[in-house]
Amino acid sequence: MEPTSHAPAAGQGTLRHIAPRTYIVVFAWLTVLTALEVLTAAIGLDESVRIPVLIVIAVIKALLVVLFYMHLRYDSKWYWFPLLLPVGFVILLSVYLMQH
Repeated sequence: MEPTSHAPAAGQGTLRHIAPRTYIVVFAWLTVLTALEVLTAAIGLDESVRIPVLIVIAVIKALLVVLFYMHLRYDSKWYWFPLLLPVGFVILLSVYLMQH
């Protein structure tokens, strides 16, 4: 087993410690948003309203996971580029498909 390093990453100032309370709060928000998704799907809204609402909720949940559980909020901003390239492609493809 390799020893763990507590030194900051290159280009980073100090090592940040994430409080366990942060994970609990994010988990609570994810739980509430999941319940909201289930409720939105169950109440029988018109599809033109239901689909965009579900997409917005899914995007918010994905951002919470990426920012806090994958620690992207606390890492170097350079890690955003590999994430934003496919996200941008998905957005462009979605816009194109909605028009056809």
